[in-house]
Amino acid sequence: MRKRDERRQGMAAVEFALLLPVMALLILLMVEGGNAMHTYSSLVEASREGARHVLMEGETADVEALVAAVVADLDPDKLSTNVTTDPDANTVTVEVSYVYELFGSKSGEGDSEGLFGNDEALTFVAQTTMPLP
Repeated sequence: MRKRDERRQGMAAVEFALLLPVMALLILLMVEGGNAMHTYSSLVEASREGARHVLMEGETADVEALVAAVVADLDPDKLSTNVTTDPDANTVTVEVSYVYELFGSKSGEGDSEGLFGNDEALTFVAQTTMPLP
C-alpha cells in the first residue's frame, strides 16, 4: 500500500479553483457566440424571404410583417427592415438590421456598466438583392 504524501493533499482543489474561472469564461463565450450566430442566421433568412416575397407579390408587399414573423424570437423594437428597388438595375434589395446586445448588458438602465463594459450593442445587418422579373 502506498503512503500518501501529506503535502499534496488539497492539490486537486487548488487546481480546480484556478481553472474554474477560465472554463466558465470559455463556456460563456461559446454560448454568446452561438446566440450571435443564431441571430445573424435568422436575419439572413428573413432578408431572403422578404426579397422572395417582393418578387412574388410586387412592391406593395408588406415585407416588414413577413420579416417580423420570420424572426419572431427577436425583439421587434430592435429590428428594422428597408426595401429598396433599383429600376436601372431592375433589382430589389431587402436589408434587415438588428441591434444585438451582449450577455450581461443592462439595457435601459442609464450609464451603468454591464458585464463587458459600456459599449455592448452590436448591429447585425443582412442584405439580399434579387433581380426583378
